[in-house]
Amino acid sequence: MRRAEYRTSLLCDCSSTGVRLCVARSGVLSVWSVAALSFVGLLSFLVLDLWLLSGLMQQARNCCESAAVAAAHKWLADDLLRSGYQQFQVDGRQATCTDAALDQAGWYSERSQLPPLSEADVEYVWRENSADAASFPVPSAVRVRHPMADGRIYRRPGSLLNVSECAAAATASLENRPVAFRPAPGQTLPMLPFSICDDPGAAGAGWWTSQIEQMGGADEVSWNSEQRIFEQGPDGIPEISVELTTEPSGRPDELSLLDFSGGDQTAARPLKRQIEEGLRFADLEVLGWKELALPAVFPALQPQAEQLAELQVELASGRMEPSLLMLCSRLASGGVSLQRAVAVRVVDAVQSDVQTVRLRFQPCVMVTSMAVTGSPETSENRYVYSVRLAN
Repeated sequence: MRRAEYRTSLLCDCSSTGVRLCVARSGVLSVWSVAALSFVGLLSFLVLDLWLLSGLMQQARNCCESAAVAAAHKWLADDLLRSGYQQFQVDGRQATCTDAALDQAGWYSERSQLPPLSEADVEYVWRENSADAASFPVPSAVRVRHPMADGRIYRRPGSLLNVSECAAAATASLENRPVAFRPAPGQTLPMLPFSICDDPGAAGAGWWTSQIEQMGGADEVSWNSEQRIFEQGPDGIPEISVELTTEPSGRPDELSLLDFSGGDQTAARPLKRQIEEGLRFADLEVLGWKELALPAVFPALQPQAEQLAELQVELASGRMEPSLLMLCSRLASGGVSLQRAVAVRVVDAVQSDVQTVRLRFQPCVMVTSMAVTGSPETSENRYVYSVRLAN
């Protein structure tokens, strides 16, 4: 009887101890569970904050890039080619370009949590030495910085990143040292199928040099960029008049007709289409080239009377879009050696007789991504620019 009682009490004691142990263990597990869940929660909030901040950083970078490119493009206008300028004009251009950058940044601010930029966030990097110091100054780059220190861009209640210091910035370079032009497959280079002989070292001055760069040409029309028309009256940028004739005599004001098909009659296009389309990647392939590198020996054609009539009809009312026009020296073989590129708008074309069409060009500033930029030793070209984002 006592044994039974002893066993019963022993069992009861053991059961009581087990319960206490289970309760103690469950308490320990509850503490660890709460700690683990808290850690996971904090980690989730941190990951969410990082994800949101990363998205805003990307928006800020896009904002800076767009603003820098907008300011750079705004600077590159035709009036850079005028012979004289005053400092107030440079200051005014800078203010206009800064406004363009701020307007572009404002578009992002309206659609995100980005705060607006200020004038102090737009910086201009100036060229140390310009080949043409008398021309209108052009910066070498535009930098835009989006200040985000001390959580200015990102401040959410409870965020773990409110005190993070970070900033987004972008630099747009204004490059004007083209050594080649490289249209991608399917692209066309806006280039006219003509070339002007411009060799100041030969007998007589180069025609482009004397008429445009030495201001010897007439200044009778001005380009209205807002209405996109030519108006009567001077604008400080002279025009140049040249002839395309079926009987060339070698005068400096005569155009050479370039052969975009490289002698391949199956690839030849009407002159009207060559003017409209420019130099295609397929044309370079026919010539065995991947790019138009300068200087380059280019085939030329003897103009035909029907081509002159076609040319006059196509360009009688002018051509508003900027196009490349090549300056060349003539070769004894009948071809030409393309030396450098300039940019022009066609003012008009008048056919004086069945053998001659007289064209009038006004130089302009052209921005193209197809230009390949050379080294700092390469001569500057005030007519052709590329705007590229620096890495």
